[in-house]
Amino acid sequence: MSPAIIWLRRVFTDSHFFFALKVLLTMTSLVLPGWWLDQTSAAMTLALGAMAGALSEVDQAPKGRLRHLLLSLLCFFSAITLVNLFIDSPLLFGPLLVLSTLVLILIGAWGPAAGSLGFGTLLISLYAMQGHADSPSFWYQPLLLTLGAAWYGLLSWLVLLVWPYKQVHEQLAQCYFALSRYLLEKSRFFDSPTEQHQHRRHQLAQINIQLVSALENTKQMLSLRIQGQGKQEQEQEPSRLLALYLLVQEMHERATSSHHPYQQLNQDLKQVDVLVGYQTLLEELGEACYRLGYAILTHNAYQHSKRITWELSALQDQLDYSHLKRHYPRSLLSPMKFLSRNMADLHQSLLRAEALTRREPLPEAVSIELARPQPMPFWPKLRALLHPNALLFRHGVRLSLCFTLGYALITGLELERGYWILLTILFVCKPSFSATRKRLMQRTLGTFGGIVAAIPLLYVFPSVGAQLVILLLCIFIFFTQVKVYYSWAVGFVTLFVMLAFNLQGAVTEPVFLPRLLDTLVGCALAFVAVWFIWPDWQRRHLPRLMADAMEANAHYLAAIARQFEHGRDDELGYRLPRKQAHLADNQLALAWQNIRVEPVPRFWLNLCFDIAYRNHALLSYLSTLGAHRMHSAPLQDDQIQQLVDRLLASARALRSEEALPDYPPLPTSTIDADSDDEWLILSRQLLNHVTLLVNALYQQAQGFRQPAPAEGAPSPGLG
Repeated sequence: MSPAIIWLRRVFTDSHFFFALKVLLTMTSLVLPGWWLDQTSAAMTLALGAMAGALSEVDQAPKGRLRHLLLSLLCFFSAITLVNLFIDSPLLFGPLLVLSTLVLILIGAWGPAAGSLGFGTLLISLYAMQGHADSPSFWYQPLLLTLGAAWYGLLSWLVLLVWPYKQVHEQLAQCYFALSRYLLEKSRFFDSPTEQHQHRRHQLAQINIQLVSALENTKQMLSLRIQGQGKQEQEQEPSRLLALYLLVQEMHERATSSHHPYQQLNQDLKQVDVLVGYQTLLEELGEACYRLGYAILTHNAYQHSKRITWELSALQDQLDYSHLKRHYPRSLLSPMKFLSRNMADLHQSLLRAEALTRREPLPEAVSIELARPQPMPFWPKLRALLHPNALLFRHGVRLSLCFTLGYALITGLELERGYWILLTILFVCKPSFSATRKRLMQRTLGTFGGIVAAIPLLYVFPSVGAQLVILLLCIFIFFTQVKVYYSWAVGFVTLFVMLAFNLQGAVTEPVFLPRLLDTLVGCALAFVAVWFIWPDWQRRHLPRLMADAMEANAHYLAAIARQFEHGRDDELGYRLPRKQAHLADNQLALAWQNIRVEPVPRFWLNLCFDIAYRNHALLSYLSTLGAHRMHSAPLQDDQIQQLVDRLLASARALRSEEALPDYPPLPTSTIDADSDDEWLILSRQLLNHVTLLVNALYQQAQGFRQPAPAEGAPSPGLG
């Protein structure tokens, strides 16, 4: 294929570009006929409805998407009708707005589809409030806004019927792209000085957040599409995608494994050629994962590089030659050999992926169970949701009170078009302080940039036709950038909404200053809300997050031990504990990210980092045991049981807010340096590393029951 065709194929398989293209097609089919028929105002109302429909869309199978669309249209129409009924009676409309906001936020507890439905209903209601002054009749907005959302939903559903697995391909490709970045970042350990290793660990933790999130999203998409399908369908594309998903899970376990502390390896090995060999091979494997992800994204066959086979052989020869010269001790040689074996297994996984991406019939259907958590009964779930400690309940109350303040300003100052304040609050106010603070800056800068850009554009291009072209261009760029560069996206959507409301109504001149002031007021109200109304400081969640991580690590270690006892398999009983351990580790890493921008004493900042750092290191050693699990291989059952019991006891005490017993540190096992059993040496080294980390984490868990030291005092466990 020519470079131009390859580029076009890459662009059209980009998820953001394709989504933006769907929205652009919908908007163009609404706006241009309205312009030709001299019904620009009606076309803008339809376009705003399509915008709300696009922003509230979630991934589902075709049948589920159609049901969600019909329910969304019913909710949209009802909400807009209620707005028109009560908006002219502030004493009735204010309480209705607050109560409905709380309910629409809380229904998000019933899953992503319900949360998307609540957000879309709230968004289209705010659009109806902003356009109410220009509505010529009672049913004008309910009909046109709902029809706009229906038109986008119908086009999107037809696209889904034509390409039912397109989003699964895109999300699965993101898994391999993230795995590629992880391997490339890990390769830098072999040539980085010791003082940079902590930074590398932090970078790996951030990439792992993206990787685990992509894996979880892929699992949900596959589960939606596999559920309820017939046997014949399962033998084709879903089975191929499921096999590639299970493969990247296995490769993730191998990639996150740690056979030997990298600082110690660089100090002990002192052999540049071997270190360069490890680094080069990891880089090649990372590049291969990227090419595999690109092949999945573009629906092409993946071609594995033969160079990796040669590099594996060269690395083994270099290791043998270096060992003959330097006579490495068994405690160093065994981890190095298993590290080479782990890379060889990654190479074999990529060869299996090469066969899976060919458009050939699979020899047999992939029949494996995906985790589907049992839904909690309605009333117990509702009681748990209405608890003051529930994160979603706090967010719903906070957003509702924020809307109360905003609506009071609008009615008190008689701002007929001041509902932009509520729109800003909806997009800026997030469940956590850190997310809200980030959105505050992005929203303010983006709105200011959009208004500054609008002033010369609208005076240079005053005609309706030119403004429609600018509007379509803005909405296309917004959807390509909203998940990548939010500030840029806000700038373009600010220009879009300003043009839409301007062309929708009777106002002949765009209002720049009021929109900027409304944005600043909305941002200020959101900031006040997250600071004073049930602020969700991350340090409040640290004991629970640590308990979740310790419990998940205990179950993962127990699952690994069962594999050694009964034989290696990839059934749900092993994959689920592994996934839960990585999800819990991600939550600790995210807490560290968030707590850095919160007004907390240095003690909490250091403690959160130390816990996240050590838990990720612990998970890396557990992943090594899992990557090399084999039937009848020797493992010290007593030591494993002690580790599992200590982790579970710590988790129970942290959740119950009881003082942890003052247990003595768990002992490490002795290693016979003269043993010829390489696996015995490596497994005992790994369990000793795990033991030391569990002892350190247990000591930190005990620190939660002690008062934080004064500012400037050293935190426990940090040098």
